[in-house]
Amino acid sequence: MKWMLLVAIAVGFCAATAAQAQPHTQSVLQALSGQGTGRVEVSPTSYDPGEATFDVQGTVNIHDVLPNVTFTVLRRVDLIPDGICTGSVWLSLPGSPPPVLVSSPGGAGALHFEIARGAPFVDEVKFDVIWRLVGIDGTILESDCFTVTVK
Repeated sequence: MKWMLLVAIAVGFCAATAAQAQPHTQSVLQALSGQGTGRVEVSPTSYDPGEATFDVQGTVNIHDVLPNVTFTVLRRVDLIPDGICTGSVWLSLPGSPPPVLVSSPGGAGALHFEIARGAPFVDEVKFDVIWRLVGIDGTILESDCFTVTVK
């Protein structure tokens, strides 16, 4: 009887963990120059903030970078969702000034962000996005291109 309870708990834990994962809305950050690695994750929400029809919560985590380095977080959006990011303009995170990520004395850091936009980002629209972190020390970390669906 106890083993059935343990199995039920384990299955429940696995199901809860799987429910949190959102395929195709996360990517490893790899160094194009400098050192370090990390991950970017975005989660489109169904929140409708007024005129905006698209709301996404996101997190950037980095580690193994140099200590106390300021990173600008950029994204390049491509409205043709084919898994190949061909957008030409790097956009910073919204805000005045845009938020930045500063690595800790141990060479790690995290930044949570939110982006809300209106048309053409309406329900069920898909787009490709690639993320880049640019450090003042010359480090560049970049994600793979991935497709996001507006909720």
